[in-house]
Amino acid sequence: MNIAKIIATSTTALLLLNACKGSGTSQEGSANDPVVARVGPGTITASEFQARMNEQPPLIRSRYGSLEMKKEFLDTLVRFEVLAQEARRQGLEKDPEFQAAVEKLLVQRWVQKQAASTTPTPPSDEEVRKYYEEHLTEFSRPEKVRVSQVFLAAAEGDPKRGAVKAEADKLLADVRKQDAGPVKTAFGEQVRKRSDDATSRDAGGDLGLLTREELAARWGQPMADTAFGLQTLGELGLVASPRGMHLLKLVARQPGFSQTVEQVKPRIESRLMAEKRSKSMDELVAGLMSKTKVEVDDKVLGSLSVDKDGLGVAQPSP
Repeated sequence: MNIAKIIATSTTALLLLNACKGSGTSQEGSANDPVVARVGPGTITASEFQARMNEQPPLIRSRYGSLEMKKEFLDTLVRFEVLAQEARRQGLEKDPEFQAAVEKLLVQRWVQKQAASTTPTPPSDEEVRKYYEEHLTEFSRPEKVRVSQVFLAAAEGDPKRGAVKAEADKLLADVRKQDAGPVKTAFGEQVRKRSDDATSRDAGGDLGLLTREELAARWGQPMADTAFGLQTLGELGLVASPRGMHLLKLVARQPGFSQTVEQVKPRIESRLMAEKRSKSMDELVAGLMSKTKVEVDDKVLGSLSVDKDGLGVAQPSP
């Protein structure tokens, strides 16, 4: 079973049993650990009181400086001890659900103990650089722009290219004039009426968020350079490509970034240390598994019905 899942499934048990520490198991105290309160057959010692107090957030602890407030806190421990004694009197500590919670808590404590005692070798510079290079996209991202276009097809060498260029110049001037006011719909209207690229036309002219290289690969370098030259959102531009004329509108810009290996070294070292601890734990668990005889009854396992909604407990099928 994955160690992370073991810890996660133990959380409920930890919350349940943290309050139960020492319930009904306290001794008569000692010179170093005197009894604060006697509750029926049980006691609450100074160390137990302090342990419960230390579980509270600092702001809450600061409220219990006076004797009166300490008595108020002790009263909650006393009431809990009374309830715990009654629960034990009714034999609830033998309840299967409670025992399962204890088992989960035991596993969690064991995992915590092993993790605390495991100190992997710090990653070398070579390991850090290898991780950096294998996850380069996480530490650097090229700049991207999102543009919309009205595309007027006129390949190089086409006798109509000059006329199409003149039409594109007029479109640019008309859109700038019509979209000068608060309502800017002219560009979108021209996309629907005039664009010769069906794919972008059906998307309202949108070409998506692309890098300079991606734009160049699809539409040519001049188109990419013009798109990236647009600075303000809504700015228009016109460029000729080998395929025709592109009336462009800047819709969005995503800044790029690049972090050097030195800048992200502490983050990578932390991740590699966590991976090493996890690997060490996995190896330890595998070693324990190899020493333990495990027998599975496939017939019984196969007969179990599973509540897919997670609302019940698996039971043998009839």
